[in-house]
Amino acid sequence: MKQISLAVLTGVMMVSSVSWAAAKKPADKNQPVSLENQLKALDAGNQAPAAANREKLYAVQARFLPLRFKSEFTVGGASNLTGDSFLRTQQLEMAYYFHLNDRWSLAFSHAWVDNKFKSDTDNLKTKDGAIPDVPYAITRSDLTVEYNVFYGKFRWSTDSVSYFDQYLALGPGQVEQNTGSTMAAVADVGFACWLGQWGSARLGLKDYYYKEQYSSGATMTQNIHAHLDLGYIF
Repeated sequence: MKQISLAVLTGVMMVSSVSWAAAKKPADKNQPVSLENQLKALDAGNQAPAAANREKLYAVQARFLPLRFKSEFTVGGASNLTGDSFLRTQQLEMAYYFHLNDRWSLAFSHAWVDNKFKSDTDNLKTKDGAIPDVPYAITRSDLTVEYNVFYGKFRWSTDSVSYFDQYLALGPGQVEQNTGSTMAAVADVGFACWLGQWGSARLGLKDYYYKEQYSSGATMTQNIHAHLDLGYIF
């Protein structure tokens, strides 16, 4: 009886050892994976991404041509767009700009005016022997404060870029006419294009608002000039 009990106990211990060894044995790599385990693996990799970063990033480019404490000298010409119908008026002008910073500048401009009668005046003179009563400017001068509204660039080609400021200028002026001298209010708006580190090209419209003296009386008038000027910056 004791021998039978010993044999049974020995068999139970052997079975337990085999079960423990089987549990410790690594899984066979070739053993097929169940569908349930595959779904669990896919679910573990399908996590929601972290919240997107909402911080905004801006690229700021410094000015190609800093203007602080720089001087600019320009020479150009202008044509009167709203002058008397009997006159064709053009002018040669020179200006000096002192740039306080990239936004503000002071400018002094002086112009020599050339006036010529149109063909209508010659016809009137030939037909009626009369010359129209037309006051005309001889010189113009003005002192303005200029503000650069915005700074930008435009591309001529893939390798060529130009930078510019859109400006607005206001100030007083003086107009010397054939009938005398008078004060004027001056406004100028346009674009200043920067040509490298030393050059400029200005295209704009300048308005002179002043009193013109006719033989029949005085009247306030606007003389708007389209002007183009080339400059040197130093």
